[in-house]
Amino acid sequence: MANENYQIDEHEDNITEHDYDGIKELDNPPPRWIMALFYITIGFSIIYGAYYFWLGVGDHQDAEYAKKSQRHDEKYQMVSLSAADLAWLTDDTSLQEGKTIYNEMNCFACHGMNGEGNAIGPNLTDKYWLNGCDFESIFNIIKNGNPAKGMTAFKGQISDEKIQKVASYVHTLKGTSPANAKEAQGEACE
Repeated sequence: MANENYQIDEHEDNITEHDYDGIKELDNPPPRWIMALFYITIGFSIIYGAYYFWLGVGDHQDAEYAKKSQRHDEKYQMVSLSAADLAWLTDDTSLQEGKTIYNEMNCFACHGMNGEGNAIGPNLTDKYWLNGCDFESIFNIIKNGNPAKGMTAFKGQISDEKIQKVASYVHTLKGTSPANAKEAQGEACE
């Protein structure tokens, strides 16, 4: 009977000296997986700091962006043509590619399959043009668009070389007579 009031505490050796309103605190170490994660993050931060800041080996955000932009420009050939390079293309291959691009970029949605125009876009087959007659004017309207008239800018979507092919193809449409052509708009071009 002497053992009935005896309290056996198996954690008595691990109890700290803190006592808050009768609540005793055990001195338990954190789990091993938390400590492993803690040491891994310390190691990672030392390697990261050395790689990017102390040794200067890694690229910072600006340098990485510049490299990616350069790769993008190379991949999509976003090289601007100079004014000397801007000229009508007359070879059949370039004109056929221009027609393909015209269809792929959905130019027909506003200008019609044969350039006849519709409720949105002007007729490209007559001798009257809204934005100028020369190659540079046509090239610039395709490249930069005309938001006031609803013309989408294709700069950044296709290369200048492809814009040159589309402009050359559009130029070949002038003088054709498709069915249901929209009435003339703009200035007369010869």
